[in-house]
Amino acid sequence: MLVTLHAVVTTTSLRAAATEINVHHSTLQSRIAHAEASLGWSLHTPHGLLRLHIALILRHLAQAGAARA
Repeated sequence: MLVTLHAVVTTTSLRAAATEINVHHSTLQSRIAHAEASLGWSLHTPHGLLRLHIALILRHLAQAGAARA
């Protein structure tokens, strides 16, 4: 799921995200629906995408800090 979420926040459209991870755009839509159910917020709004981007950045920083410890 992390690959899907990363593609969603780093590309300019859902079709571009689907191409990036080599899946059909309808498959990507299904994955996004599953992610939204798990996260508890929509990824179809600017606020939701910003929230996701911040969450992925914080995850990356936490992993980097754990690797140094």
